[in-house]
Amino acid sequence: MNKHKDTLPSMDQQLAQLEQRVHQLETCYKITSLLNSELNLSNLLDTIMNVTKKVMNADACSLLLVDEETDELVFQIALSDVGEKIKSMTQLKMGEGIAGTVAKTGDPIIVEDAYQHPKFNPDFDKKTGFQTGSILCSPLKTKGNILGVCQVIHGKNLGRVFQQSDLEIFLLLCDSAALAIHNARMHLVLMENQRMEKDMEFAQSVQESFLPTSTPQHAHFTFAAQTHAAQVVGGDYYDFIPFENELLGIVLGDVSGKGVPAALQMARLMSDFRYIAQIDPTPKKVLTLINNTLCERSYRGMFTTAVFCLLDMKNRKLSIANGGHLSLLLKSKNSIQEIGSASGTPLGILPNMEYSQEEHFLQSGDEILVFTDGVTEPKNKQQEEFGLDRLKNLFANHTGSPEEFLQNLKNTIKQFTEDAPQFDDLTALTFKTL
Repeated sequence: MNKHKDTLPSMDQQLAQLEQRVHQLETCYKITSLLNSELNLSNLLDTIMNVTKKVMNADACSLLLVDEETDELVFQIALSDVGEKIKSMTQLKMGEGIAGTVAKTGDPIIVEDAYQHPKFNPDFDKKTGFQTGSILCSPLKTKGNILGVCQVIHGKNLGRVFQQSDLEIFLLLCDSAALAIHNARMHLVLMENQRMEKDMEFAQSVQESFLPTSTPQHAHFTFAAQTHAAQVVGGDYYDFIPFENELLGIVLGDVSGKGVPAALQMARLMSDFRYIAQIDPTPKKVLTLINNTLCERSYRGMFTTAVFCLLDMKNRKLSIANGGHLSLLLKSKNSIQEIGSASGTPLGILPNMEYSQEEHFLQSGDEILVFTDGVTEPKNKQQEEFGLDRLKNLFANHTGSPEEFLQNLKNTIKQFTEDAPQFDDLTALTFKTL
């Protein structure tokens, strides 16, 4: 009986254990607030490890996060005399070792003696010189998702062993740590999205600066143009290039793809058109030179369709060359006809292409419409395209100015698609003889 009493903890020992537990719980409460106030992920991970090592009175601790691309555990922080050596061992596969097993199962583990556990890998100890004794290992889990694993370790030489009461405290720490890591990641994503939004807004303003700020003014013609990118920036472009003797170059095109790559190609292409057209504004020659230029610097298979027109406003003569683009529409008093059909492949695919050219003399009241496939291809809920026939009908029945027609076109497409998301850049240019 006396021997049994000797094995029980004394009142002083029990009191000391209770005081230690109360202190740990108070510390956990304070730590929760501390962790949730830190949004820098790198600083947060350092704090988690330092606090965990101190609270659990551990000789070593480490934290691994799941790499979503490889589905492997990657060492983030390791605190001990050999912490940096542990971090240099980089990755663990799911199910590998104790940490990998915890990450795979989602269940915490108490290990009394690591060398007696079948999943323990002694290679870490061999490389670092540290001898592992008892281990507590818990998943870092939030909203059912395992973010990683945290583990604390007692060295074998000290003979200390983690108890069930230690695991309860450790799980509280890990729950708080997981939530804080999740919040820090979400904050990082939010900040990155805000930075990208600002970058895209800047890119949009840069792209808009390449487009004409106004349409040409002439006594016998009125012009209008508009473009609406499917994303913040796009690959559709148009331009008016003035020459002497009342000649006006008109270009409209569509770079393959969307977003920033298309926008960058579009910006450079507009510069090419302005430069090359100054050499000789004959439409078929302009397209031939632009095509060769694009072929020489072909980038990841990008190409562009384009229409280049030369409008002689004095003589009302329109010359057209078309590189793989949609035909233009000509509205006269009695009809609508397609003119300027494509005479060659899109620009940037085959070098040394010869493009043909056609001429039309315009009468008073004639109106020209040039557009990209973003005008004809929008779909409604029944997956019907807006189509060329609807566009022709709308164009034929419009009696107002070119500017009013483009506004009407935009509204009509919006009604047709019932405000469905725009999947392609939408660009149209029109001009009318007076």
